[in-house]
Amino acid sequence: MKTTAQALFWLGILCIPLAWVTWYIGPGLEIGRQVMADIADPSLRAAMQEAHAERLGIWVAVWPVTLLVLSHILEKKAAGSES
Repeated sequence: MKTTAQALFWLGILCIPLAWVTWYIGPGLEIGRQVMADIADPSLRAAMQEAHAERLGIWVAVWPVTLLVLSHILEKKAAGSES
């Protein structure tokens, strides 16, 4: 279980820059492109793309916290089972 805890810890650490990159390049991603192409107003389209990127970045940013908490829980269980 200690190996799983360590793997979850490092995955959580690696997800932090992934969230930043996703937030930065989010407007250019293909997700939702068909819907965005139907918007005629360029300023509204840009605002919608930026909002979509922000939501995607927040969603990805939840991963590190989840993985780090799971790592902590598994590490405590592994330490408790060794006693």
